[in-house]
Amino acid sequence: MSKWTEVRDGVVAALDVKEVTEAAKKQLTDNLVNEGMPALEDVASKFITEIQAQAANETGWNKIRDQFVLPLLINSTIWAVKLVLSKSTTENN
Repeated sequence: MSKWTEVRDGVVAALDVKEVTEAAKKQLTDNLVNEGMPALEDVASKFITEIQAQAANETGWNKIRDQFVLPLLINSTIWAVKLVLSKSTTENN
């Protein structure tokens, strides 16, 4: 058996989860909120700044896309994900 096959089989076995606990789901959600989203927001901010700067050299639909459409879509998607994550971390008693 090749080394790759052993690694692949080990990963598949590790991912073969029989039961996901509430604590594991909470930990994953907390990590996404506290670490994942800020990193994603930083990347998105840099990307948006770059495409908006490039929009100055564009014309027509490409200018509209780079200046308005893509930034709006990116920011809206991040907002929606943050909303869903924040709602899912709220205790429902």
